[in-house]
Amino acid sequence: MIGLLRLDEVPVEAWDALLARLPFPSPFLSRRFLLPWHRAFGGGCDARVVQWRPSDGAVEGLLFLCRQHAGGWAFLGSEQVADYLDAIVVPGREEPFWRAFLADGLPALGGGPLKLPGLVEGAPTLDVLPRICSETGHPCTVEEMDRAPYVSLPGSFDEYLERLGKKERHELRRKMRRAAETLPGVSFRETRTADDLSRDLPSFLSLHRKSLPEKEKFMDDRMAEFFREVAEGFLAEGKLRLSFLSGDGEDFASVFQFRADRSLLLYNSGYDPARRAANPGLVLIARCIERAIAEGAPEYDFLRGTERYKYDLGGVDRVVYRVTLSR
Repeated sequence: MIGLLRLDEVPVEAWDALLARLPFPSPFLSRRFLLPWHRAFGGGCDARVVQWRPSDGAVEGLLFLCRQHAGGWAFLGSEQVADYLDAIVVPGREEPFWRAFLADGLPALGGGPLKLPGLVEGAPTLDVLPRICSETGHPCTVEEMDRAPYVSLPGSFDEYLERLGKKERHELRRKMRRAAETLPGVSFRETRTADDLSRDLPSFLSLHRKSLPEKEKFMDDRMAEFFREVAEGFLAEGKLRLSFLSGDGEDFASVFQFRADRSLLLYNSGYDPARRAANPGLVLIARCIERAIAEGAPEYDFLRGTERYKYDLGGVDRVVYRVTLSR
């Protein structure tokens, strides 16, 4: 059975339990992310949650949607700040979920268009939904929207370095030596407690805004409040990795990361342009990869975007798609 809920009507226990069952429980589908997004950016958003309960009565699927200003629907969370989005469905039950949605959920929403961005390569939705649309006559397109480089991590940092190309390995070692030689008292640290966060988040925001003019424009007061709420929520769950390259009371670079079951995910970053010659941002990410290996993470995910440094650090592409139902 398909039902439509308001965001505040979604059972928290069902939401958390369904997400935990996914092979990759994307942080962007967590209530720790979507609820802050809605509070910060959802003022004009008519949010609806498609809830799927098969005949046994248990909740087996949730689809978080937002009516767009131009009409139609899209994933709640928006592709501007959420890298990977999808429905949250019990693994193996994606086909009956999407069949029920097309038969009952989409008409209840008033029809399309329906835009579903952020579907990462390998997501069952990418296989199931276009096939069902073809069978049922729903016009549906699939397009590449971005790439998301990632690194499969070995058992040691030395092995990771050996996997890099000769040129990339030489350059990374050179930059790490230069940072150690030129940045006074350089060290690595992570935010551990709420007290740490009250000190560290303003430093991250400052470094982020300094990095590039477009980042300064992006990180306005509303976005900064969104980051604060997300950071507090993920820290409380032990899934925030806010890391810094620092020395002598000064922060040179910072990265805002999520720890998921199979990955450490690089969400955003910043550095002090006055220290650009020492490459503090790249060196910090290398140290984060080293830390991820020590924690046993099998993967470091750079998320969406094809910036050169991601490939210099060994990234290989995963494709991210957008599925659109035109009615």
